[in-house]
Formats: sequence, C-alpha cells, structure tokens
Amino acid sequence: TGLLSTFNGGQSWTNIMPSENTGYDFEFKPGDPNVVYASGNGFYRSDNGGLTFTQVFSSFSNGPKMIGVSPASPITVYVVESSNGTFNGFYKSTTDGLLFNKLSHTGKNYFGYSSTADDNLGQAPRDMDIVVSPTNIDEVHIAGINTWRSTDGGSLFSITSQWTPGGASAANIGYCHADVDIMKFIGNKLYVGTDGGLFVADNTLIVSNTYYTDLTAGLGIRQFYRLGISQTDPVVVTAGSQDNGTSTLAADGNWRDWLGADGMEGFVDKNNSQLLYGTSQFGSMYKSSDGGTSYTSVTQPDGKGGSSGLNWITPILQDPIDDNVIYAAFDEVYKSADGGSTWNSISQNFAANIDHLKIAPTDNTIMYMAINGVFLGSIDGGANWFQSSLDLAGSIINDIAVHPTTPSKVAIVGSGGQKVFVSSNYGLNWVEYTYDLPGFSAQAIVWHDNGKDGLYVGMNYGIYYLDNTTLNSWQPFNNGLPNVRINELEVNLVDGKLYAATYGRGLWRSDLYDASLSVNEFEVANFRVYPNPTTDNMTLKYQNSEPTTVRIFDAAGKLLHYKKDAELSIGYNIDLSSYNSGIYFVRLNNTLGQITKKVIKK
Repeated sequence: TGLLSTFNGGQSWTNIMPSENTGYDFEFKPGDPNVVYASGNGFYRSDNGGLTFTQVFSSFSNGPKMIGVSPASPITVYVVESSNGTFNGFYKSTTDGLLFNKLSHTGKNYFGYSSTADDNLGQAPRDMDIVVSPTNIDEVHIAGINTWRSTDGGSLFSITSQWTPGGASAANIGYCHADVDIMKFIGNKLYVGTDGGLFVADNTLIVSNTYYTDLTAGLGIRQFYRLGISQTDPVVVTAGSQDNGTSTLAADGNWRDWLGADGMEGFVDKNNSQLLYGTSQFGSMYKSSDGGTSYTSVTQPDGKGGSSGLNWITPILQDPIDDNVIYAAFDEVYKSADGGSTWNSISQNFAANIDHLKIAPTDNTIMYMAINGVFLGSIDGGANWFQSSLDLAGSIINDIAVHPTTPSKVAIVGSGGQKVFVSSNYGLNWVEYTYDLPGFSAQAIVWHDNGKDGLYVGMNYGIYYLDNTTLNSWQPFNNGLPNVRINELEVNLVDGKLYAATYGRGLWRSDLYDASLSVNEFEVANFRVYPNPTTDNMTLKYQNSEPTTVRIFDAAGKLLHYKKDAELSIGYNIDLSSYNSGIYFVRLNNTLGQITKKVIKK
C-alpha cells in the first residue's frame, strides 16, 4: 500500500515514500513531466521525473488529499483535503507546489449531502475529487456527494448539483447521482463518474437544472447483489444493486428502477409477475402490485430492519407452495401469511444475523439457514433447528441451494478452499464437490432440474457446471460472460435460461447447459496448449486464424497476462519463467466462443 512507481512498464514497483501508507493521487506538472506531485495523507513533490520525492509540509493537515492542475497556469497547484469523511481544507500554490496557502472555508463541508455545505456527513476519500478547467485556472470543481464550482481560484464555492432530482429541480441546479468518484475535463466538457453512472456538463459556466446530462443509458455496469425471476416467458426480473436501488425487467423487455437506496434481495410473486417484493440495505422491505410503477412499505417484523448492525443483505423469500406467504430472516425467522402486513416469529432468537434462508421447493416444512460458517436445518417448518457438523475451517457460507425435487438434498458454497459441499440427508453429512474447480472464490449456487442433479456455481471469475454425467469435472460455462463476480444465479425452466447477477457488469443470461450443444468451436478447430505441464514456456496453437484474446489467471483469480487479438494459427508463445510453480488458467475469447484450459507450471 502507499504511493508506488514503475519505470519498466509495470513489471516491478517501488514505494516512493515508505513512510506513507496510503495513496490517493498523482499529477504531472502540465508541460513538464519532470515535476510530479503525489498525495496520500501527505503531499509530495519530485523534480526528477519521479525518481525521488520530498514531502511538502506547508500548512497541510494529516488527511487524504487530491490534487488539481491545469495547462492554463502550470505553476498553480490546488489540493483539497478531507478528514473523517468530510471536507477539511482547500490549498493553493502558485510556486509549482513548493509553498501552499490554505484558503478560508471555515464551517463548510463540501463533501456532504447539504446544498449549503453545513452538515457533518460525507464519504471522503471514497467520494472526493478535484479538477481544474484546462482554459481558466480560476475555474475549480470539487466533489463529494454533490459537485461544487469556484470561479475565483477556490476562494468561494457554489453548488452545481444535488443528489436528489427534486432538490436539484427546486434549486435550479444540475442533477447528478450521489457519490462522485472522479471528474475529468475533456476539452471544455466536464465528465463526472459517480456510483450511479456517467454525467457530462457541456457548459460549465451556466448553472441550471440542465447542467448535467446523464450518459449512463446503455452501460451494463450495475453492481447487482441479488435477483428474483418469474417462471414465465418472457421473464420478469427484480434485482437489487449497490447505490442504484432495485430495478425490474418487465415482460416488454424494458428496465425500470422501482426502489431507491442500495437495492438488496427481492423476488417476483410465483402467481402474479406484477407483484414484486424488494429490500434496501439492512432489511427495509417494500412491495409493488403494479410491476414497479408504485410501491408501499412492508411492515417490519418486531420493528426490525433499516438500521445498521443488521445484515447489509437480509434474506426475504416466498413460500414455494402456499400463496401470499413470505419469510424474512433477521436474528429470528419471521413468517407472514398476508403478504407482509403482519408477521409471526417461527424460530428461536439466534442472537446473530441470519445470512441465508432457503425453503425446499417441494416441501415447505424443510428449511435451511446459514449464520457465518454455521449451517442449520429444520424439518418442522422452523419450529426447531439442528446444527450441522459441517466444518468450513473458519470460512463462511456464501449461498445455499435446495434440490428442486428432493427436499433432503442441499448444496452450499463456502468462501475458503473447500468451495462446494452437497448433503443428501438434510445437512447431517456432507460430501465435498470442489473437484477441479479453479481457485477462485465461490459466490453463488443453484440446482438445474434436469434429471441429472445439475449444479451451477458462480465465482468471482465465471460460472461452472456439474452433473451426474460430467465425471466429477466442472465444465466452464461462461458463454461470453465477462470476467466479473457472480453474486446470484437463477434458473428459469420456462424460457430455458440461466440468469446471472454480476457485481459490476449488470444482468446476464444464457441457454441452460446441454451436453449435446457444449462442444466448443475451439475444440472442433483443434486448439492446443503445449507443453502442459511446462517449466518456462507455453505455446497456444489454434488452426483457425480468428483473432483471439488471451488471458492467464493464477489460482487466486489474479490476471497475470493479457493479449488482445493474438494470432494463434502460427503459435502464440508465452514466457512463464517468472511464474511460481502451481496451477494457472488460460482463458481464450473470440467470436466463436470461449474456453478455459488448466495449465500446470512445474
């Protein structure tokens, strides 16, 4: 951690200031790359292209800092500083960063939610940036939750956006999604990256309710936590995401955001796809009876939900058999027989937050739950619970899946090296199913009701499939899926699709596994990796001249090698001499599909 530099294209890195254990920003002096500015909790300066740095103490406090420079005045350097998440100071230098003056902003907090900068809230340095106009050194923009502008070199700041659409409209200023992470001028246009997408100010000089234009449409970058789907064709989806609430994909194929805040678990009613249930962080519950056009709050059982200290993602699910019956899990399991109007506790208090709750699809008296790494089961509708002997060696349970036709059969994925376990007797005894899964983290699991005990596992890199015919070997099932974490998987047997909620690349779906269709074009075209095992070098050979993207991951999922449009028909050689001995995964993508191969480095 800290401030690092490389002079060999990233092959090795050196800490430029060992005493600094954080790093936030680097900037080069416009027109002179020998002068480099760096910031962590301190501010540092180099005159020799970054070979050595010295600390500039000036009047700074000890807090996270971001740096602003502009070709409009190369000798001018601005620094904005935070402390405990809030604004803590604004500094200006007109001496190439050698000396700074702290400008007076007493009592102001530009990183909070307030349009008058008078609250004590904020999320800096996570939400914190500064940028300077390339043509006017006095035009400075800073941001935290909202965005602010100075036209006099930082002496005074006025707000240019509000994080609520209503507040922005009422104040006749721009609307920009909360939590600004980065700002950048391209020409005279100001681009702003937020937790809710990308915005642009075409004219930064005139502030009005049209100051920002939302450019996010079409970007598949939602960070989905959970999803629920209907068993219909076309499908209806409700899915909760970080910072962007809960969205629904309607039967007409259009998305609509129907809940705010951070979106979490939800489901689509099994009998009425217009009836949606959703949650926000810490278990606040809602429902919509018109497909997300409007919604109402659901009664919180015993007043629980919506406060910190509870689980970020709270389990809520529908009874698979009885109509209008739903369940919610806090430190107890609650059951509602009227769609969430009233609740009754059906379990003891576990004195801990319940992480996962699942009910057998064909027998609603069979229930399973997880609390950290502890697995519990009930065979009497939740009245009594028994603890499994499953030992995950300190790991936690990331997901539970109950077999679609056999209530006693249940699968879990864990966070450690032992990734997948299956029990055929209600969780009393377990068999490990990790087999040849790569060393990635297992996040999600779901059964496929195909008569073969099909299992899909979602990891932080890709999806894998196993059934009774795959000879204890997990089959890569990525089908063009990007390298991204899979948080939940759902199977729709009506449309024959697998749905994957990803954390950062939106929602994806694929046809379900079919062995007769799974012969990859790579295999047909005689793709080879040799030698394997290998010591120093590896060659990838593919008889087709199709340009192919090559990636190599280690067992922990770290990307070690990337080559776009590699020509494999003549043989593509890779030097592995610097790699440690162990197992690696070669992933290839082209227009014909995707394949992953395991490679052993001796």
